[in-house]
Amino acid sequence: MINTYLNDLDAFISANDAVANIDVIRRDIRDTGLEKIALYRYRLKLKDGSIVELTERIIEERGQINTTKYRFHWQNKSGELIKRWDNAPHHPEINSFPDHLHDGAVDNVKSFRKSSALDILIGIINEIVTL
Repeated sequence: MINTYLNDLDAFISANDAVANIDVIRRDIRDTGLEKIALYRYRLKLKDGSIVELTERIIEERGQINTTKYRFHWQNKSGELIKRWDNAPHHPEINSFPDHLHDGAVDNVKSFRKSSALDILIGIINEIVTL
C-alpha cells in the first residue's frame, strides 16, 4: 500500500508538465515485519517558479496506511508563503486540530481536513494553471 501510494505520487509528478524539476531529498521505506514506515521529502519547482515541498511519515500496518506526520508547503518564486498544510500540534484552537492550513501567512491559520499529498499537489497545479 505504501509503495502504491508513493508510486502514484511519483507517476503524477513525472508525467505533469507543470513540474519543471524535482529534488528527492529523502525517500526511505523500512519494513519491520509488523509494519512498513515511509519517510519522504520532495522539493518540486513548478513552471511558474513556485516551490512545493511535500513531506510525510506514513505507516502501513494490518492492511491500512496512516499518515502520522505531514507538511505540504507552497511558496512563490520570491520565497513568500502561499499555503502550508500540516499537522504540527501548535494550533489547538482550530476545530480540525492538529490538521490546519496556513493561508498566505504563517499567522493566518484555518481549519483543514487531512488530505493526501497527491490531492494537495493536484489542487496546487490546478490553481497555477488557471491563473
